Amino acid sequence: MKTALIFLNGFYDYSHLTFYRKEIEKGIENDRYLICADGGLQLFDKLNEIDKINMKPDILIGDLDSVDNTRTQAKQVVEQWVGQTDKDYTDGQLAVKYALEEYNCKRIIIYGGLPKPDGYETDHFLGNLKLMPFGYYNVGFTKQYKAEMRDPQQTIYYLTSQLRIERQNKNLQRVSIIANESKAIVESSTNLRWSLSSFHIHPYNTNALRNEFLNDADWVDIKLADNSAPVYVIHNW
Repeated sequence: MKTALIFLNGFYDYSHLTFYRKEIEKGIENDRYLICADGGLQLFDKLNEIDKINMKPDILIGDLDSVDNTRTQAKQVVEQWVGQTDKDYTDGQLAVKYALEEYNCKRIIIYGGLPKPDGYETDHFLGNLKLMPFGYYNVGFTKQYKAEMRDPQQTIYYLTSQLRIERQNKNLQRVSIIANESKAIVESSTNLRWSLSSFHIHPYNTNALRNEFLNDADWVDIKLADNSAPVYVIHNW
């Protein structure tokens, strides 16, 4: 499955730089496309400076109003958007759209999606969540499509069918599910403290939040019913 790593101009936890470096190195090893949405390029700058390396994203896209002081150069800049701020798409949308349409990626992994702690950027975070189903609703990949938002101590999945979540460490592993549509039904779950099998997740209720791995479980499985709407699954540890 073709996969793109999308780096947004959002929050990166620099106390966990090793996490980002390993994600990028693994992406390069597995021939995944690395796409920066404007200021996402700053992460590569930071890694190259600290680790004395020279990693470059494949694509830089957006109006580039946040990269004036970056030293890292992308392998390719999508020129038609440079300097344009009056556009129909955000930089993040452009990056995801490019991955889906130019590379035919059916899996999107997003970084830098969280709001900056001192910026009150809740709107950015909520907008970034909307990037995850972009291929599902706009390109029509349906059940083949996968999307994630990864951070050092959390992953958010856009679940369309079924999912296995691996335990990350010995700490408490929380799993929450959020629905945007009324027809969200879990067919089965395995290794959760509170079973979600045959569970209807209502978009206006919060009773599928803060579930947990069983203490001795190394993984959790969640499978949606065949006719279920997609849901967000948040795993933090």
